[in-house]
Amino acid sequence: MIKLNKKILSAGAGVLAGAIGGKILTSKFAKKAAVATVQQGLKAKGAVDKTVENIKLTTDDIVAEAKVKNEIEERLDAEAKANLDIENVAKKEAEEKIKEEVKEELKEEAKED
Repeated sequence: MIKLNKKILSAGAGVLAGAIGGKILTSKFAKKAAVATVQQGLKAKGAVDKTVENIKLTTDDIVAEAKVKNEIEERLDAEAKANLDIENVAKKEAEEKIKEEVKEELKEEAKED
């Protein structure tokens, strides 16, 4: 008998809680509270979206600047290599010219002797 009373009481409490919960959810106060909560959530989402967009823009700027710096370094390296090649060629040409001049001088000295 006690078990039956507990089951009836539990069922009655469940129906009562459901009825009260339904009334609370359909009340103007609960609706206003829910709207305010969702509104704040949307504001927070907007702020987060704006922050994420700013981070993306900053990241894009950083990547673009790094690419430009890489291009400048590559161009400077290529120019330095080209200058070095030109200097080496000029040095070799100067050495060859000096050798030729020395040979000519030696030939002239040999003729004079």
